Amino acid sequence: MKLSGKDLAFAGGAVAVLIVVVLGTGKELGPNVPTDAGHQAFFSQLEQGQRRVEVEQGCRQCHPLADLPEAHPHKEECMVCHQPS
Repeated sequence: MKLSGKDLAFAGGAVAVLIVVVLGTGKELGPNVPTDAGHQAFFSQLEQGQRRVEVEQGCRQCHPLADLPEAHPHKEECMVCHQPS
């Protein structure tokens, strides 16, 4: 069976996607959360079944959006990037 240019382009695209996925898996998104009791309480709430969106409201009490670095994403999804130590 002869491969056409479309077949080769598709295979090249698939390889490119795989490379991007593999290279992106080792990247850490944000610094780990400290192991003190105040921070770990939030992760305990998650383990007890509370919704992440509700638990993350507590993050803003000490870390208001205005105090975050300029390069910080404008999302309030703290626990997606910041994991426990």
